[in-house]
Amino acid sequence: MLNSTNSSTIYVSNEIGNDCFGGFSPIPDGKGDGPIKTIAQLNNVINSLRVGDVARPITVRFMGECQLDQSIKVGAKTVNSFYNDFFSVADITFESQPGTRARLIGGKKLKGFKEDVFNGTPCLSLFIPEVKSGKWHFTDLYVNGKPAKLSRYPKEGTLKAVTTENPSWPLANSSKWFIAFKEDLENISGVEDAIVSFNHFWIDEHSPVESYDRETGKLVLKYPSRFTITVNYENNASSDLHYYLENVAETFSQPEEWFLDVKNGMLYYIPNEGETVDNLEFIAPTLKHFAEIHGTNDNKAVGVRFRNLDLIATKGDYSSKSTLATKPSEPPKEYAADAQSCYAAHGAIRFENAEVCSIENCNISCTGVHAIEINKGCQNIRIENNSITNCGGGGVKIWGSAATEEEDIRPTSFNVIRKNTIKDCGKRWAASCGILVCHSAHNEISENEISDLEYSGISVGWVWGYARSTTYGNIIRNNHIHHIGKGRLSDMGGIYLLGAQHGTVVSGNIVHDVISSNYGGMGIYTDEGSSYITVENNIVFRCKECCYQHHYGKHNTIRGNVFAFAGRALFDVSRREDRSSVLIEENTFISDGAPMYIAGYKFLGADFTSSKNTYWDLSGNEPLMIKNPIGDIYFKDWQEHYGYDTESIVKKPSAKILKKVTEK
Repeated sequence: MLNSTNSSTIYVSNEIGNDCFGGFSPIPDGKGDGPIKTIAQLNNVINSLRVGDVARPITVRFMGECQLDQSIKVGAKTVNSFYNDFFSVADITFESQPGTRARLIGGKKLKGFKEDVFNGTPCLSLFIPEVKSGKWHFTDLYVNGKPAKLSRYPKEGTLKAVTTENPSWPLANSSKWFIAFKEDLENISGVEDAIVSFNHFWIDEHSPVESYDRETGKLVLKYPSRFTITVNYENNASSDLHYYLENVAETFSQPEEWFLDVKNGMLYYIPNEGETVDNLEFIAPTLKHFAEIHGTNDNKAVGVRFRNLDLIATKGDYSSKSTLATKPSEPPKEYAADAQSCYAAHGAIRFENAEVCSIENCNISCTGVHAIEINKGCQNIRIENNSITNCGGGGVKIWGSAATEEEDIRPTSFNVIRKNTIKDCGKRWAASCGILVCHSAHNEISENEISDLEYSGISVGWVWGYARSTTYGNIIRNNHIHHIGKGRLSDMGGIYLLGAQHGTVVSGNIVHDVISSNYGGMGIYTDEGSSYITVENNIVFRCKECCYQHHYGKHNTIRGNVFAFAGRALFDVSRREDRSSVLIEENTFISDGAPMYIAGYKFLGADFTSSKNTYWDLSGNEPLMIKNPIGDIYFKDWQEHYGYDTESIVKKPSAKILKKVTEK
């Protein structure tokens, strides 16, 4: 009989498993052994093996479909001890039974729907006793592997407000409430059960309603806004409050929409034509994480691998407790959003104090916020050949220790994110990035395709200005980033870099179709303090604002790139500083009328050097180099009178380059 002394493989099956089995046989053997049924028991079995001094590598094989009753928890390999509520183990592989594809679900599959009519709309309905009793309240629903759409009011566009608690600057002037125009909400019966959502600046904010006074129009948010929300609508400022409500009964009317009647415990969904109860799968998430891999500072979790698995459905409920960008006088509290990039939000698979771990050949979808989170104290984590789709937030987040955390420096470095597809993400938290790297060095981000997001594709760095940084030496190479932004948020880039980053190289990437809201739709964007970065051999085209923006920084080299077609200018150097900012050499600029450059806050004030570049306007006319209130500057004067672009030329690019930058 197989047991812990002669087998290192454990089997898990919801269908044929039993928690009384040992888990060493893939089928019930009639002798008391067979697969385990639940994750709770799997955690117990592996922990008991380690306590029993079985320290060899273990493989866990999932069979069929497994609804997780709790997250998989993996701690450090410390035999005969526990780390909090995590069992102590490492050197473990989680995979599908060979020849099959297992599916792990972080929620409940909902069954028993019936045909119904709600508010005059034919739909499917399900009574859920736990919702009616208050034991369960979910805010995500996944149907046939995609997030369903909460009913929205108004159906199109947004609503304005009379005033807010703090309707003015500075940026951190948070508001807990606003006064709605009463006529906007007079026909909405369940305002108190709705979620208030609004986009401004570079973030999106979401909060349940705490209370609503129909006499005064005062709507109180459960979580105050992270940034100021103003009401100066005539200026069309990015700070103005343009809000909408989600989970509204009165506007429940379109296919793929759902509404949860919390008071009566009823779930309603409108199917597409041809969809029925028999061909629809409904999943409501119950878990925040699929897995938590968590060692200690002195005893890392080593050698944990996930491969050949499908993982679907985690919760997207999130409020920010971060103190970044709040008033110094304010005590810590929960906000409706993070200050940028959903940086403090959780990941469905989370690593902390872990080494030599991997996720490979997995399909991860319908996660509430980020799919994968690599946190402090992690080295040599490899994320490769995965598909990450339809997530509420971003794809991969790496978050290490800042240089200011001298008492708790846990370096996060030498991780690889390679050959992944990250697509259709930011479904709930639009400000999430495809890949976000903060306070982390010597990572490789290569050969990924990132598309159809609401914000930046790849974002690296988390120090504004010239402060000391632990982000450096990162390689961003041969990625394809396209169709991002979609006009929802401002101040974003296909590749966004921040702060001094010695040794960081951005090379061979293709970035195109970047569309922002009010401002800041950039292909490559080196923001405040970006320094010592090499950007070379990239192709960037069709960006709302600029193909390249350099806010300010020092000693950057921009070489051998192709920049084509932008709404404002191909290249923007924003702020003047008394130092070398960027060297722009051997690049190809292709315009269809827009100027080649904008020189930011002062005319020709930004300190940059350009040489050996090739410029071309599709009209065949002399290229417009920069627009000037007292007279536009064209190539000849730019070169001869102002001294820019030594050895640069005007020349039509090759047919190969022109074809590349006009591809859809």
